[in-house]
Amino acid sequence: MVNRNAQLAIAALIELAKTQMRMSAVEIAEKAALSQPSIAKVLSTLRQGNFIVSIPGPGGGFTLSRSPEDMNVLDICNFFELQTAMPDHCVITCSCSDDAPCRVCGALQGVDDLRDSTLRDITIASLAA
Repeated sequence: MVNRNAQLAIAALIELAKTQMRMSAVEIAEKAALSQPSIAKVLSTLRQGNFIVSIPGPGGGFTLSRSPEDMNVLDICNFFELQTAMPDHCVITCSCSDDAPCRVCGALQGVDDLRDSTLRDITIASLAA
């Protein structure tokens, strides 16, 4: 449900939250024990999503764009295209619709809703603590 890039992004954000200082992609990768090219790619995407700020040049690096208490895992996962349990359309031969889902689609929607509320409650700050 949570793709690899979202997991890498969460790991990078946790490292930035722990240090509360500028860090290079190499430093983040070393602290998180992850591959530097993968972290560099994810950092670029996080910058585009305004989760982090990059400071170019010598002494530059990456910092969080806002407080880690204001970053929840659901927002990060959604930015990296969180996969849902709900199918695009019901494959069961029923008269299911978004307004009146069948039991299967209703249960899958419940899974998505529970997952979303759980991920929304988890912040980068709580993971970095």
